[in-house]
Amino acid sequence: MLAAFAPFALASCSEKTQENAEATAESAANDAAATTEAAGDAVENATDKAASEVKEETVPTAGDTAVVRNQPANGVVEETPVKK
Repeated sequence: MLAAFAPFALASCSEKTQENAEATAESAANDAAATTEAAGDAVENATDKAASEVKEETVPTAGDTAVVRNQPANGVVEETPVKK
């Protein structure tokens, strides 16, 4: 009589194991999606911050003028440091 119930018990354990495996896989996929989204947000925020900093550094202030001449340079070209 015990032998008659063994296949049902094994099938029940197997189904439960499969359900647990599916739940684990789904949870892992959700975690991966959340991590990917968080990484994307971090990259977007860093890009926005960098763009804002570049914009601040390149905004002309009173007295910032330059004359550009299209002629070859004879020797060293003088560069001026960026104002901070």
